[in-house]
Amino acid sequence: MPDQSSTKFCTHAVPCRMDRPAWKPAHSEREQQHRVDVMRGLKSTRRATLIGLFLVVSLAARADRLVVMGDDRYAPVIYAEAGRPAGFLVDLLRRAQVYSGDEYDIQLMPWKRAYAMALRGMGGLIGVSHNSERAPLFDYSKPVYDDAIRVVVLKGQEFKFDGLEDLKGKNVGGVAGASYGEAVDRAIASGLFTVDRDIGQSSRLRKLLAGRLDAAFIGNGEAGFRLVLESHPELQANRERFVLLPTPLARDPLHLAFAKSMQQHAAVQRFDAAMERVMADLKAEAARERAKLDKRP
Repeated sequence: MPDQSSTKFCTHAVPCRMDRPAWKPAHSEREQQHRVDVMRGLKSTRRATLIGLFLVVSLAARADRLVVMGDDRYAPVIYAEAGRPAGFLVDLLRRAQVYSGDEYDIQLMPWKRAYAMALRGMGGLIGVSHNSERAPLFDYSKPVYDDAIRVVVLKGQEFKFDGLEDLKGKNVGGVAGASYGEAVDRAIASGLFTVDRDIGQSSRLRKLLAGRLDAAFIGNGEAGFRLVLESHPELQANRERFVLLPTPLARDPLHLAFAKSMQQHAAVQRFDAAMERVMADLKAEAARERAKLDKRP
């Protein structure tokens, strides 16, 4: 039997040890404060963990995996290289997804098909021009690239080109399904000149070489022109026969866009915000490169 002097019968007749006098607190004030501090620390840790988890879940809930389609033959802006997406716009999309929280599944194909699929709500479209016909159909991002459209002719067949009127009556090669800006589109619709549509710039210049066109529209300025000439042996062998007319046809801002039926306006806003940070990064990188060059002996 337990020693009666050290045992007290409590409620429910359960014996409880009473090793301390009833008047003495179970813990000293220092011990009690230490326990309070520990509990506060645990609560703070749990609170920080919960906040972190909330942010992760919020980002996951906000982010989407978005199909983005584009032209597979528009080097150096966007094109397929060994079956993989490449070009300026592809690089921008990959940089932007770091900041937007969205993942862009880039799928490249002939432009006309990409445009038709985007119009049906099967994904977004990168590298698309804005015009009054398309404005009611798509939610557009801010411009991401300023495309310079140039006119190419054969040597010996040059003509004065200062504006659209100088193309009157001519047969010019252009991309199937493409817009070259509001003014050019209106001129084509009015019959000022005709456009022979195709799916790639290389085939366009070969048509010009064969005498089937009076001129050809080439995107991406001089850089695009050089890349097209390098893309096919026949064009490389005849590169001296091509002349790039000095006046650009148009400057065509390109965008990311989603059909309004997809209701991706929020994704467009996230992309725009992300691109502001991407542009800031690119400026900082350019500044660092200039600083390195300045330091060279």
